[in-house]
Amino acid sequence: MEENRTVKFRDVAENYFSQTRVDCRYTISSQHSWSSHDWIGLFKVGWLTVKDYHTFAWALAPEGYQTGTDANCSVAFYSSYLPKPDGEAYQFVYVDEHGEICAVSSPFTFCAPRPLDELVTLEQEKNGEEEEEGDDLLVVVPKALILQSLLEGCQRELHELHKRLEVADDEVERERERWKMDRDEFERVRKEMRCQIEELKDNLRQSTEKIEELEQKQKDVQSTHENISTERSGLLAERAENHQRIKELEQDAATLTQQKQDMEAELDRMKERVKKMTTQRRDEEKEKKDLQIENEQAHAELRNLQEHLEASERSTDALRRDLSELGSMQSHSHAELHQVRLQSAQMNLQLSQANLALREGQATWAQERETLRQSAELDKDRVQKLSRELQKKEEWLQEERTEREKLEVELGNEKDCNRELRASLRALQREQEQHQLEKQELLDHIHVLELRLDTETDAKWAEAAATPTSCIDSPPSIEEEPPQESLPELSSSVLDSEQFSTHWSTEQSQKDNENDMMASTTQMK
Repeated sequence: MEENRTVKFRDVAENYFSQTRVDCRYTISSQHSWSSHDWIGLFKVGWLTVKDYHTFAWALAPEGYQTGTDANCSVAFYSSYLPKPDGEAYQFVYVDEHGEICAVSSPFTFCAPRPLDELVTLEQEKNGEEEEEGDDLLVVVPKALILQSLLEGCQRELHELHKRLEVADDEVERERERWKMDRDEFERVRKEMRCQIEELKDNLRQSTEKIEELEQKQKDVQSTHENISTERSGLLAERAENHQRIKELEQDAATLTQQKQDMEAELDRMKERVKKMTTQRRDEEKEKKDLQIENEQAHAELRNLQEHLEASERSTDALRRDLSELGSMQSHSHAELHQVRLQSAQMNLQLSQANLALREGQATWAQERETLRQSAELDKDRVQKLSRELQKKEEWLQEERTEREKLEVELGNEKDCNRELRASLRALQREQEQHQLEKQELLDHIHVLELRLDTETDAKWAEAAATPTSCIDSPPSIEEEPPQESLPELSSSVLDSEQFSTHWSTEQSQKDNENDMMASTTQMK
């Protein structure tokens, strides 16, 4: 029958004594599907079916066992159900709830103990009336019992150390998870704050660029205003010059008009003179006709008068031409003056519009500058606030780092303590193995103690050895314990020795536990 490797038996000895309890140790692997109906049977070598067991015990799992993990377990076979020393070979067989064989141990035998070479003698005071008489009870206890109690105490201590190690590992894991969550939260908050700071920086940069653009626009408007003012000053100067020129032209026109009037008056006077001269000529001609005296002189005077008249007419024509030129010049001057006035009015209108646009631009720029200044102040406050929050977060992160370093130091100390505990566990295991060897050696001498007991004790031992072993067809529904009535009734001396050894081993294990706890606490501090 092939062996299933999902369960493995450990520390199986070659010989056991049927008068003492036998501990069966085994390891459940992660591939085994454990059930509360799994059981371990004691079979005689050569068995054929799982019903051929001599006795059995339910296969127990440690507290907190989870399916899919490895676990070290043990069960006890009590002495009342063990076979008598007969030289036959036996072996442990692990059977699951389906009746499948999961593991088979190496063969071993049950033998009778050899003469006792080493005993422990204990003195114990009796209770009641015998105590008043001062008689002491001398108890002979096998060293195996003491070693068994010490071994059980070591096992309990080992179990406690395992529990403490698991609790410490869980605490460290929780601290790591909490620190990781805090670090992730801080990273998220820091990223959000960085995003907000970048956004505020972008807004501040855009606001600065807009302010610079508005300042450039204001400079352009001021430059345009200065150009317009310069052009206006030039136009005003030109206007003044035009006004002065117009005044001069008006004065010239007035002078020419006065000259024209004078020329017209002179012309009228000349005409009157010509009329008079014509009248006089007629008179002279009449006189000439009457008097042909002095004829040549009259003709000369007439020619002179005619020449003078022609000169006067030429002068009159020249004056008329000059007057017409003065009129055209005056009309041209009036047109130029009107054009200058129109240009001046247009320039005044453009200047007024430019001034109005300048005032509107200045008001708008001032309003936008105030808005941007307020926005920049708000952004600056927000940046300062975020900077303070970032500084607080960095301080908190520094504190978390310091706390993490402390935790890492404590974790290192705990790891050192755990290594020391593991070393202690290995030492305890080696001591346990040594105790097991000593136990096996000492159990070989139990028979000598039986020979030294009184006849009643020998009879009771014989009766206990003759008690039939329970044999059932299928495992019971609960773990089988030794029935009270089937246990052998030991002598009072043996019972007292066992109680005393148990009490002494319990006190000793408690003291050892307290010392170990104090040592581990001091080391952790």
